[in-house]
Order: sequence, then structure tokens, then C-alpha cells
Amino acid sequence: MSWEDQKAAAAANNSIKLEEQFVEVSGMKIYKREMVDIGKNATPSGQFLFLHGMKFSSQTWLELGTLNVTASKGYRAVAIDLPGYGKSDKPPSTLDQATFMLELLKAVDMNITKPIIVSPSMSGGYALPLLFQHPEAFKGYIPVAPVGVGKFNDDEYKNNKVFTCSIVGDKDPSLGAAATAKFSQMPNGETHTLEDAGHPCYLDQPQEFHKIMYAFAKKVFGA
Repeated sequence: MSWEDQKAAAAANNSIKLEEQFVEVSGMKIYKREMVDIGKNATPSGQFLFLHGMKFSSQTWLELGTLNVTASKGYRAVAIDLPGYGKSDKPPSTLDQATFMLELLKAVDMNITKPIIVSPSMSGGYALPLLFQHPEAFKGYIPVAPVGVGKFNDDEYKNNKVFTCSIVGDKDPSLGAAATAKFSQMPNGETHTLEDAGHPCYLDQPQEFHKIMYAFAKKVFGA
């Protein structure tokens, strides 16, 4: 089934509803979008937290259809506007990104049942410090050519056991190539390069991107 067909099927599912609200994190109001399947009483098979790049926001994952389709597959799907983006408050100059992420996970009830965190581009500035300072916060990690991979040495990658699925576009020779080189060193890491895709490869090749993402989720969550 094509990605457009998957989007249409999920959009036609009347039991899937969008919930939007602010949550308090590190003294800031952070905007959250969550797709909820109100027709299911069962516990979700797993949780996804979607971050975003510099030119984007949580709206990107909504418009792409990711939140709807992810919820339709039985997962909890949450996307946020990072500090200073979308509808969220601007961050203080003293903000510690790893601490912010820990408090965010608690605010969205992902501190006990761990999520897969999807982290494109600029959001690597938040996800990578968390990955190396608090790997226990992750069930899995999907970096999408994140910034800042060079701030951590090879031994840090080789010793990090978080299940990781790096996805980049073949037309992203700078950040994409750097991400592949680093994440391929992780013992539980896998790397993927999408053909005919640029830096936001999830926009250029959404069907292949999500196919890889859901296959990784099945491996990590077991469902």
C-alpha cells in the first residue's frame, strides 16, 4: 500500500483523534500534538516521540500523516514543538538539553514506558546529549541526519547499546554521511540510505522512510 493510501485509510478512521495541548517543561510551555485511538482500550504496542528540524515543527509530522498512521498501527504517537519553535516558548540561554529532554519525557508520560525517539537534523542538539548521558531513557532511537554527531567520540558510539536506526538521504552528503559513519559503529545500530532523497528524507521518500521506521518498531517493541 502506498504512503498516500496509508494516510487516507488512517484519516478515514473515526476512532483516531488529535489532542493538542501545552505541557510545562523546564519552566516553559511546550506545545504537544498527540494522536489518540479512542476506539482501543488496550495498552499501545509502544510509544513514539517525534522531534523536528530547524525549518519544521510538530505540524510537519501531522501534515505528513505520520501521527495518524502511527496511531492506526497501535502505537502512541506524540510530536512536540521544541523550545523556540512552533507554538512553544523560547528557551533560556542556560537551558541544558539533556535535562530538558528528561523533564519532557516525564511531562508526556514517557519516563516509565520508554519511547522510540525520532530526531531529525537540528533536534540532534537535544536527542544526542540524552543518548549519551541517559541512554536508559530510550527504547530506541531513529536519528535522521542529526546535527552534532561529531561532538561525541567513536568510543562513545561503540559503547552505547541503545537500539538505533539511522535513516538518511543519498542527496545529503554532509550531515547524512557523517550520521551513517557514526551510527554504524553502535553495536545495536542499523543504517539506511534512501535513494533520491535529501536532508529531510522523510518528506522526499515517505513510504520507504516509514516502512523502515515501522520495521524497526516491531523489532524494538516486539509488536
